[in-house]
Amino acid sequence: MADFYTSPYAGAFFYHLDSLASDEWASQLQDLASYYELLKVAETSASAGVAERIAEVYVPRISMTEQNYDGPWFKDVVKNYQVIPPEEYPAGAVQDDIVFAFRYTSFVINPVQYLHYLLFQCADNGVEYIRRSVSSLDEARTLFLRDGEFCDADLVVNCTGIGAFDLNVADRKNRLPIKGQTLLVENVAEKLIIVEAMDSQHPTESLYVIPRAGYGTLLTGTYLYGDDSTNFDPALTERIKARALRYAPELVSTSYMKNRPELVEVRQFVGIRPGREGGVNVSRDGWTIHNYGSAHSGYQNSYGLANAVIRLVETVRSKL
Repeated sequence: MADFYTSPYAGAFFYHLDSLASDEWASQLQDLASYYELLKVAETSASAGVAERIAEVYVPRISMTEQNYDGPWFKDVVKNYQVIPPEEYPAGAVQDDIVFAFRYTSFVINPVQYLHYLLFQCADNGVEYIRRSVSSLDEARTLFLRDGEFCDADLVVNCTGIGAFDLNVADRKNRLPIKGQTLLVENVAEKLIIVEAMDSQHPTESLYVIPRAGYGTLLTGTYLYGDDSTNFDPALTERIKARALRYAPELVSTSYMKNRPELVEVRQFVGIRPGREGGVNVSRDGWTIHNYGSAHSGYQNSYGLANAVIRLVETVRSKL
């Protein structure tokens, strides 16, 4: 299945992908706001499709860019952070020359379940939904419902992902599609596994073993920048499966969660992440507030970006 709307097929977990030692403080604050909020959702809302999981991150020598590295920027603010000693590395990690590893409490999300949860949360708070294609922000503005009649909205928030560049034409030069390919399997993994770029022959590929909250495991790890093709790469699927079994052998262990002795494929996906040159655009332009360009981080910075949008709304609310 291929799609330019990737939210239902996303990995949806907490890990700051851009840099292990990121100094982008605004992005960090957005991520952390979402981290704590989603852990709260996992604890209080059983129907939301969000669950806590231990995450383990392995950094091969070929992807280590920091000297005297002693852990990610978030090590002091996430729950249960620990350095993993080499004797605890998976046996299958030997060939990857791991130079640092750590674990912490993350969250994982079943996107379809969580998106329905958000849908109903918004409806319960008075949001009215209109499903319609629009060709411009001007057209979107005319679709505000008041007393059963359409009228012009005071503000329009543009959260249309990769489609935002078709609506905000002035920013089209910054459009950055990022292709990903994933495989959903019925088999259950014990924990979230992240291995940074691990193959010099395929430098755009990493490994993510992502247990779904409630069902199966998503296997992925590709970031093809500037690529919006939707063709599948069968050889990539085989590399993903082989890497996953090296780090999460319980996927095919019949003694763990009644797994089958082989990977049982449910579906493969190709999706185009909505990236943007220069990062997320959270800004106001007259009656339009933009919020797009999250690329691979849409879930993990969602609450932080929503807070930024609220602040922009508040700056003009008194003038409406």
